[in-house]
Amino acid sequence: MIPVLPEFDPPTRVLKRAQYEAFAFELLDGDVRVRNESYADPTAHEYRVRIRDGVPDSCSCPADASGNGPCKHRVAIAIRPRILELAVQMRVVADGGSPPNGDD
Repeated sequence: MIPVLPEFDPPTRVLKRAQYEAFAFELLDGDVRVRNESYADPTAHEYRVRIRDGVPDSCSCPADASGNGPCKHRVAIAIRPRILELAVQMRVVADGGSPPNGDD
């Protein structure tokens, strides 16, 4: 199981949507822009997920602001460990450090 997911404990509905909706990810200085390509106008469904200490900590979407658990955008990143790993590495570089392996 993915280490971040138990901490989130997302509702089944949110987890399923995070798995099947057509998300596109873009790295932004250690954060991730998540665009939902499932909609006719994906740019109207584009949000920034902040990564803190290797965890998708918050999202700019209205659902995350409601405080009823993690939104589907945060869960979508949590269930894709490579996206999360790249975001963490980018944060290290953006903060002036170097990636853990140095060769990525």
